[in-house]
Amino acid sequence: MTPLKSSSESKSTTVIGGVTVSAEVHRKALIFSLFDGIFANIMLGLVETFGIAAAVFLKAPAMAIALLGSLPLFLSSLGQLVIPYITNPETGRKRYVLRGTTTQSLFLLCVALSGYLPERIRSWAYVTCFALYGFSGNVISGFWIAWMGDLVPQRVRGRHFAWRNRIFSITQLICVLIAGIISRRYTTNTAHWSLFATIFLAASLARFISSGMIYRQYEPPVAETGNLKRKSSLFDQPRPFLFYCFSAALIQGSVALAGPFFNVWYIRDLHFDYFSLSAVTIATVLGTIVSLPFWGKIADAFGNRTVIMITVFLIATVPLPYIASSKPWHIGILNFYTGVCWSGYNLCNFNYLLAAAGSQRTEKSVSLAVATTGIVNFIFSIIGGALATRLPQLFAYRLHSLFLLSSIMRFIVFGLFIIRYPKYEPETGASLNRFFQIPGYRAGLGLLRNTFRAFRAR
Repeated sequence: MTPLKSSSESKSTTVIGGVTVSAEVHRKALIFSLFDGIFANIMLGLVETFGIAAAVFLKAPAMAIALLGSLPLFLSSLGQLVIPYITNPETGRKRYVLRGTTTQSLFLLCVALSGYLPERIRSWAYVTCFALYGFSGNVISGFWIAWMGDLVPQRVRGRHFAWRNRIFSITQLICVLIAGIISRRYTTNTAHWSLFATIFLAASLARFISSGMIYRQYEPPVAETGNLKRKSSLFDQPRPFLFYCFSAALIQGSVALAGPFFNVWYIRDLHFDYFSLSAVTIATVLGTIVSLPFWGKIADAFGNRTVIMITVFLIATVPLPYIASSKPWHIGILNFYTGVCWSGYNLCNFNYLLAAAGSQRTEKSVSLAVATTGIVNFIFSIIGGALATRLPQLFAYRLHSLFLLSSIMRFIVFGLFIIRYPKYEPETGASLNRFFQIPGYRAGLGLLRNTFRAFRAR
């Protein structure tokens, strides 16, 4: 990283999250970036907790709910394939990031207003606005990651982003808890759209403030860092890497088959109030955060591929206990277990992806993996939406059949694909630190969380 220059550079140094800085412009950039992340996580906490709840309140059909989780990812995947060829990062990345975040704030405003439209169109208007909200934020993530990579030296990225993520995790947990307490008296039958409108307006305001922090943040000139656009073909990849992309996409797709409908089950069938919904969401996040150091140590000792084998098998078992129990405190424990399983998979899948992508054309290899996952997720979500109202009841709930089918699909993918993963050299160094190097991993919620998942996976 080229040292940053400043005419007002101070002789004294400051340590911010493990990064020692002396230039005032550098110090302010890291501080503004921290506040950007805090307000962005307030937005994410509100939207991820109440996004499906709002769709259920609007009586959205099963297909609309399936699209709510998959369409933003699908559009973002296509956008990430195209955007390198229609933008010029050499002229500056801040303007692209700001366009994405401010547009995201505006679409959240549209989401808040969509519930006031005529009943015959409001659910689909809500899904459309929500998909555009997800797309506008995700499609510019590559520019933001490269920008942060220029600000934080590689040797301290693990330390710095671990520090940031702890702050963001606490922010998101507090935000979801407060929102749950405020809405504790409401269920789908007693709520008014004004409750959801207020939540989405608050999320929109948080994103707008986040954009203000980005606007005030210093961006090193791209010419100083040598970040040039690559001209090589996106699809010119070795066969083992293509096999990995397809296999990883299938496990995500088998999850997307039923993933959006767990919250539907909580709210519509189990009649959870919104405080209970917030509580089980928090349990998933806690499971992720608590188990991440454990999986990091296991990965360092036995390799990322081994941990992927273990955690994919565990992920295949995740839907089964939900079929047997519907008590809220049982579901809280199960969600904690879900967070534990996905924490290990997300950690090691990222490190494995870096090893599989190699040192040449890494960005485009990752883009191909992301796009493959988004497209497969979209297809499986459509299938899940079609089956959600057509499968027979299992233990009094039709969605239980969908949960069982998702589990069976995960075991099939595990047996046919995951255990045949190509063997790459194990990663050296601390896997946990490698994982924390992902700037997009804001709150310890998973591999490229803004692209692979609109709502927490089950």
